[in-house]
Amino acid sequence: MDLSALKSTKPNRNLFKKISAVLFALIVIFLSYMYLNQASKDAQDVVEVIRVKSESGIPAYAPLTKSNIETYDLIRKEYSDDMILASEMDNALEKLTTYYLRKGAIIYKDQLTDEKPLKNEWLYEVSDENEVLTLPYNFLEVGGDILVPGDRVRIRVSYDTEVSAPSGNPNIPSSSSTTVRKTETLFDSIIVKDMLNSNSRSIYEVYKEVTKLNEEKKQEVMKSEDFLSGIKPKALLLEGSSKQIDNYAKYQGYDNKSFLITILSRKNSTIILDQLPTLEKEVESWIEEKQK
Repeated sequence: MDLSALKSTKPNRNLFKKISAVLFALIVIFLSYMYLNQASKDAQDVVEVIRVKSESGIPAYAPLTKSNIETYDLIRKEYSDDMILASEMDNALEKLTTYYLRKGAIIYKDQLTDEKPLKNEWLYEVSDENEVLTLPYNFLEVGGDILVPGDRVRIRVSYDTEVSAPSGNPNIPSSSSTTVRKTETLFDSIIVKDMLNSNSRSIYEVYKEVTKLNEEKKQEVMKSEDFLSGIKPKALLLEGSSKQIDNYAKYQGYDNKSFLITILSRKNSTIILDQLPTLEKEVESWIEEKQK
């Protein structure tokens, strides 16, 4: 058998492999060069936008200022039309954020508003026929922290009144009187629109202010004694009809008035704090910890 023909094929095969490897390496180098060259061009093709500069971010409904924002070079292909350009910064200053923005976040047009949220916005939803009444109460006697804005309650009033004592002789008018304790239903069903703390501040507004903070600051504030005392109610704000309020006014002149407040079914109620379920649960857990 002639082996010379087989031997002569080996150099050719090795040469082909070497050429293939060199060509592959050249293709890789070329493609890498093209990619890096394009990336370099893209890096130089930038759009100047604005982003959050403040270390603690910007709270909800806080104004944009030159101290809490800065310009930032963004690669054009990452830019979208709803971002705010640096050239538009003057128009964006003093606008309010719609929610908390963290440090380094690029600012978008739909994150800003010109309108500051209304304080106690539920007051604007009270119908013209209804009125709001403030009624002091002891929260421990009315379900503790179970009672929240949006609940419906029934209120009974107990009071002292003078009743004439019969003389025993139908021909002689009564000459003496005695004090009698009476109890009547004041409101069969009335809505708790809000609650006030010991500083006469809306408790719902206290919750809302906390939600504007970043997560770290929020937890710090909510664990403080000031916050825990700030969500402890001392008075109810009740929405009722003029007839209900007139009925309440009748008892103002009686002595030793006291009110019994009971909570009605939530089946047809709109509970305001249901909008903040996670926050409410966190508060409850911290309150329990502090009471141990």
